[in-house]
Amino acid sequence: MPGCEVGAYLADLYDLDPARHVFSARMYLWSVCPERELDPLPAAAFTNAVDPEKGDPVLTSEAGRFRDLVLLQGTFRQDWDVRAFPFDRQRIEVLVTAATDSRAFRMAADVANSSYNKEIRPAGWRVTGYRLAESQRVFPTNFGDAGLPPSTTSTYGMIRVQVDLAREDPTVFWKLTGPLYLMVLIVIATFLLPSHAAPLGTTGRLDTLQSRLAMLGGGLFVVVLNMQQANTVITSTVGLTLVDWLHLLTLGFLLLAVVATVADWRRTVHGTGPARSERWHRTVAAAGLAGYAAITAAIVWTFAAHAG
Repeated sequence: MPGCEVGAYLADLYDLDPARHVFSARMYLWSVCPERELDPLPAAAFTNAVDPEKGDPVLTSEAGRFRDLVLLQGTFRQDWDVRAFPFDRQRIEVLVTAATDSRAFRMAADVANSSYNKEIRPAGWRVTGYRLAESQRVFPTNFGDAGLPPSTTSTYGMIRVQVDLAREDPTVFWKLTGPLYLMVLIVIATFLLPSHAAPLGTTGRLDTLQSRLAMLGGGLFVVVLNMQQANTVITSTVGLTLVDWLHLLTLGFLLLAVVATVADWRRTVHGTGPARSERWHRTVAAAGLAGYAAITAAIVWTFAAHAG
């Protein structure tokens, strides 16, 4: 079966945009064929490209083999899974599909000569891997070929230019989740305030509980607002992200703090003494902080362990 080798050198990678599910790249593609007529690059389809631009081909002949070198640049569509942000690992691809059915033509990957520019520094990312992989694209049609049965599928060779990426700077994660942890610490602090001072009677204790309820209501608003801001930074169309889970956990923590405060209010109204209430506060604070920290660690570990 006649065939050609196709290779790729990634010269630049930029405008990585998970929110829009695209990235931009500039690369050199080449084909090496035993006959010039077999050259797949002039008719090849760049399956996930958006208006790709191709430079003028450079054609040479060496040792009885024909080489075609062309510059390709443009924007490419890509499915991004950012649920594990900032621990996510991404593999982006440029897809090159042959125009001739694989039953009559084979397009092989020139792995040995393919590489990438080691100075590529996409904003917020680092390149962790590069490879060319051979694949096939199957269409459930014969494209109207009268010489084939109607139920025949068409198969075309494909070269996948794959780039592995990892986050370069995870500090944005702490900017998005820092307000959550600060709110949790403030709530814990309100449960640890002393309530057994002699001047502080039942009325004063109820006023303190009322102030705590008002603070918890404001905290719920802050967490919801922060969650909306995080969603503008991390746009995911697949399930809940790690940051989403941490926000939901914090909302649950605040709701439990409201329940504990209401229960404390009822205990105070029914005559529970200050010393006993303070022991109750310390128990709730310790259990709440320990539970929140344990669940947070479990969520982060789960996403980080299964990232990419």
